[in-house]
Amino acid sequence: MQFDPKEPVFSKKVIEVLTISNEFCLLIEKADSYEKTDFFLVLHRILPLLYLKASLLTPVEASNPEIKDRFVNEEQYELIYLSIKKIFGTDDLFKEAFHKNQENPGSFSEYLSDVYQDIKDFLVLYQKPSVSAKENAINDCLLFFKSHWGYRALMCVANIHPLLYSLKKDQ
Repeated sequence: MQFDPKEPVFSKKVIEVLTISNEFCLLIEKADSYEKTDFFLVLHRILPLLYLKASLLTPVEASNPEIKDRFVNEEQYELIYLSIKKIFGTDDLFKEAFHKNQENPGSFSEYLSDVYQDIKDFLVLYQKPSVSAKENAINDCLLFFKSHWGYRALMCVANIHPLLYSLKKDQ
């Protein structure tokens, strides 16, 4: 498909989400190459930006809404999960800001793996050559942002904040 700036799938908002999504996925995929504090710092900066840019997306009319695929498989998810869990170590579990009385705490490794899965699926589907794939990628990204990963990204930011600044104070 030729780049046509008039196409909604190539809007500035979409390109910005794609750019930040790509950076987020690269960070998560290379998590084990980071020191803990550096990883926290980059996450603390990129997650709010990803959240903000995704919140500005608007749905596009899908010409072929049946074109939907998931690309991150269970094995890939598990590898990402274990890599993140290793970095967070004993800091992996947290009480969600809005559910302090919950029995099951949140998990950075689970939440970040979930965000990664949705964002990576968005990136891979968007890279398909058809306009329909791009339209569906945008709509799915927005749908999953509202229903799932947006909240999880915010919970990670809120709970990384005290960890990051207590680690930095110690250094």
